[in-house]
Amino acid sequence: MFKANKFIVFSSILSIAISATLVLSMVLFSFNAQNTLKNQMKQAYGEMDLSVGFNMDQSNVLTPKLVNEIVQNKKVNKVSKVSIAHLNVNKMDTAIYTVGAENNYLPKSRYHFTEDLNEESVVMNKGLAKVLHAKIGYKILIENKKYTLVETVDDLTATGSAPDMLILNQKVVKSYIQAKDNRKAEATYLLIKAKKNVNTLTLANQIKSYDKDLRIDIAEQDYGVKSNLQSLHLFIVVLSVLVLIVTSLIIISNFELLLYKMRNQFAIMRSLGASTKQISKIIMIQSTVINITGISLGFILNFLSQRTLYSWVEKLFNIPTTPSEFNVGAAISISILAFIVIQLFLFVPAYRSTKVLPLKTMEENEKLNYSYSKVRVTLSKVLVGIAVFLIIGSQVLPTRGTYGSAMLLISVVLVLLAFVLVFPIWLPKILEWFLPYGQRLFGQEFYISVKNLIPQVRKNTAIILMISSLMIIAVFGSVTLRTIQISQLEQLKKDFATPILIETRIDNSKINSMEFTKTVEELSGVKSVSNFSTLGLAELQTEGKKVDMNYAVVDLKRLQAQGLMAHLNSKTPSNGLILSERFAQQSHLKVGQTVPVGEFSNETQIVESKGTFKVIAIEKQLLNNADAYVDWNNQKLLDVIFYTLYVDSEHIKNTVNELEELKSQYPEIKISNYEQSVKEANKMFYQRWGIFILVIATLVASTMVGVFNSLANNIYSKRKEFAVLRAMGVTPKGLRKVILSQVNLYIGIGLIIGIIMGLLTTFILLLVDPGEFVIDYKVIITVSLLMLAGSTLIFWFVGNKILSQELSIELTNDNK
Repeated sequence: MFKANKFIVFSSILSIAISATLVLSMVLFSFNAQNTLKNQMKQAYGEMDLSVGFNMDQSNVLTPKLVNEIVQNKKVNKVSKVSIAHLNVNKMDTAIYTVGAENNYLPKSRYHFTEDLNEESVVMNKGLAKVLHAKIGYKILIENKKYTLVETVDDLTATGSAPDMLILNQKVVKSYIQAKDNRKAEATYLLIKAKKNVNTLTLANQIKSYDKDLRIDIAEQDYGVKSNLQSLHLFIVVLSVLVLIVTSLIIISNFELLLYKMRNQFAIMRSLGASTKQISKIIMIQSTVINITGISLGFILNFLSQRTLYSWVEKLFNIPTTPSEFNVGAAISISILAFIVIQLFLFVPAYRSTKVLPLKTMEENEKLNYSYSKVRVTLSKVLVGIAVFLIIGSQVLPTRGTYGSAMLLISVVLVLLAFVLVFPIWLPKILEWFLPYGQRLFGQEFYISVKNLIPQVRKNTAIILMISSLMIIAVFGSVTLRTIQISQLEQLKKDFATPILIETRIDNSKINSMEFTKTVEELSGVKSVSNFSTLGLAELQTEGKKVDMNYAVVDLKRLQAQGLMAHLNSKTPSNGLILSERFAQQSHLKVGQTVPVGEFSNETQIVESKGTFKVIAIEKQLLNNADAYVDWNNQKLLDVIFYTLYVDSEHIKNTVNELEELKSQYPEIKISNYEQSVKEANKMFYQRWGIFILVIATLVASTMVGVFNSLANNIYSKRKEFAVLRAMGVTPKGLRKVILSQVNLYIGIGLIIGIIMGLLTTFILLLVDPGEFVIDYKVIITVSLLMLAGSTLIFWFVGNKILSQELSIELTNDNK
């Protein structure tokens, strides 16, 4: 049965193959990028989470007592001691960098050796072994003592020449250090593995409390890169689902056409005694073979092209990957999932085709009108009503913060479902209304083409829905990405009051704000610094009412010096309040007023009075959306901790490098600067934009194949009608106009509806975080023109082919 309809089958397989290749490439690329980062982390740090020690220029050492205190921490899973020295290799008469390591997985993964070390064994890098002409089992004289070479490791990668390294047993190196320095140093530093689900920043903070001079390095991926890859992965998964849905619509359209052509054969088979089960089995085998062939072809194409694709995508999106790796397990899993999704969609037309009697099958094939139209219209109105209620509720109900996004998502689904229900009923009426106007504008041929089109709305609904789905994705994706880009850049301008920000990444920071401010202020590249606390909650009384106030404790003098607030005319009193204009208006407060202020006490579980405060200034807007500022000199309202430093510098790059060195003292801090943040935001946007354009290009190609195939078969099925028009004297030019009018009307309707529904969907979903609504006209116009230009070009040739056939043969064509 495939043979007679081989073009339909081929286009279905091709659509599935293209989509499977795209989905596999995107998802595997995302997985591979994440695995590459993990491998880089493991190569650099091994299995450790923290390394703890003192700077070499400090007099402090890791004593047995301090080491034991760290080992006893309940959040620590494993501790391994490492001692660092420079020992002399007799043959070279040179001091070589030497690591003293214990025999457990932490140092082995960190320094990439596998053999256990006793007090007479040594491991060295291959470059050093080559210089010494040493092989496994050779005796090496180090500090006048013989050691047996048990393993060689790869040379360390570093800038310039790779440094040489010896690895000895930790006790051996410790004894050399203690003999040389005459100090009871237990180790140079410790490698620490935290227990599962323990926050390494919190653990680092606890260990720091044992000795404030400890240097702590955290083995973690760059926060920005990590969050970027996580959001990229989510973005790819969502797009992949959309690709599969559009592909499924294309396949349904093709499969419906295939079944349309085969239903007469099925009716005959039923009349001859074939059971519903047998017919069902035939259809399911056909759909499964098409699906398996398409998915398999996509898998093979992805496997063969993955090196080229990864290399190209890596350059395009500037994300490191390992192109040589093809995750067969993941690829098979994704392929099976794609197969299941598409097969589930194919069950619908297959099931419908097997549940009718022979005579009903014949009627079903040519049935033109939708049944239960009143029920459909009523149901669609109910769905729209519920959607409107949910949209309003998401904006005004008290629970909007918790359930607002879910309500908006449900409302979008309901609106789209209502549209699908009512679209085939309203469309013929709209076309009937448009007929006389179209005749005046485009001529008699247009009138004929539309008049013939109206009864066929049901049969070709899938074609219009396909085009609409493509445009919804194009509009939603482009508008969302552009809106997010603009919103991000605007938010960055608000966040970066100064070129550099230093923030804490944990909720219970132990950093002393004033001490940290002075430390940063002393750096050579820093021009000015001001500090900002977390927001505290106080209660003030005004006009007999209690009002909650979010306050921040700041250094007012430093803020004024940086121009982050207006200069005060008089000396700031210790009980002074600077209010935001918004809060002052809401609370009916003016400069000079005094108000009683209280703060909730965790100990007494009541609001305790903190005395009266005087409003000394009102600012148009305060940083971090605070209601009020209180100076650090105030000793009453201090239920806050360090949150942010605002740093100004003339040489931002150099200053950031200096600040990065402070991370060993303050491991919880996150340093960001405006220029780099803008670059990262744009980089993230163009990564997603590149993937989105790749997806849209593939979807346009797949949709064009599916739509044009369906339309071509639709046009060919009406060759007898065209032959009658030719016999009645319609010119070839007029007939071409009829064909092109019908085809472009289908596509035009799909594009217009898709754009409207896409904008509506985007607008509803963006109510989650209302902001500027940016429409990307270029993408919308480009996709529309590609569809219209492609259809015009292809169906010009289709029209010519139909017109070239002999009229006598065409008049006897049965259209099947």
